[in-house]
Amino acid sequence: DQTLMSFIKDNKVGGFILFKRNYNSFKELYELNSKLKDWNNGNPLPLFISVDEEGGTVSRMPEDGTTIPDAKIFGSINDTALTEKSGRVVGKQLYASGINLNFAPVLDILSIKDNELLKVRAYGTDADRVSSHGISFIKGLASEKIIAVAKHFPGHGNTKVDSHSKLPIIDIDRSLLESRELLPFKNAIEEGIDAIMIGHLAFPKIDESGKPATKSKVFLTDILRNELGFQGLAITDEIEMYGFMEGDQSVEESVIESFNAGADIFVIGHTKEVQDKVLKALKEGAVNGLISEERINESLRRIIKVKKKYNISDKIDLNYDDAYKLLTDEGNQQFLKEVKERRKQ
Repeated sequence: DQTLMSFIKDNKVGGFILFKRNYNSFKELYELNSKLKDWNNGNPLPLFISVDEEGGTVSRMPEDGTTIPDAKIFGSINDTALTEKSGRVVGKQLYASGINLNFAPVLDILSIKDNELLKVRAYGTDADRVSSHGISFIKGLASEKIIAVAKHFPGHGNTKVDSHSKLPIIDIDRSLLESRELLPFKNAIEEGIDAIMIGHLAFPKIDESGKPATKSKVFLTDILRNELGFQGLAITDEIEMYGFMEGDQSVEESVIESFNAGADIFVIGHTKEVQDKVLKALKEGAVNGLISEERINESLRRIIKVKKKYNISDKIDLNYDDAYKLLTDEGNQQFLKEVKERRKQ
């Protein structure tokens, strides 16, 4: 508790990402989020409280909740109304938990079928199917006041390499990137997506530096902002992944480079030492001129805009009993039965 209170009261962190290791039941999750929000009460901006709740193999729901199937299932049924409903089922449970931001959906196109990281997490193998189902899921989340974060820009589907353990080098040219990988993100941006997660992915034929997109001005500013017109939050994938950390740069140098290239928020979900280093690097970078005030204000304005748009607050809207009732709504189990029946057809 002391560590978390210090992050909030002294360092003014913008939010938290939760994993299953942080709670054993819905009651613990609800109480944890209540504490985080309560401690942040004196700060001018409410916290983002986030999870990766894609469903299926990537789920953070406590046992009392309902985990929807993997995206692959919804892509194969190919009914966008059902996929939108899946977003609502997830959104209701997150809302009940005090969570306001979800790192989902996956908008990667499974262009290599033995991509172990994504073969069940992607909606499909073509841009149209991935786009239509991803946008439907986003709408479902938004209907329950949950901020969707589409991932992993500019596209993790055309590699067998997992960016957790190594930097994927994706050797495609600009025309293929535009006609395939970028399309779901472009379509989501046109539909008003508020946040996108940037993958640790290198495309040397597009950015000759060979840097991951998370450190690349070509991807973060030239393509995402200037060409695709994205005005929302660019959030890094977890920066302790080797795809971001490998190479000669220090953590501090990597973060400064990434921020100046256009990243707004860093996800650091594991090690306090790394969290401390990043906070210190950003603060010192602002003081010693490595980061401009103008650049800081760009990100701040985006963050404030999204927090205000979703009217997030430092209290959970429901008391525990009502929240638990929403989490365990019998409609969730009915939805799972519906999906099961549709799979048989």
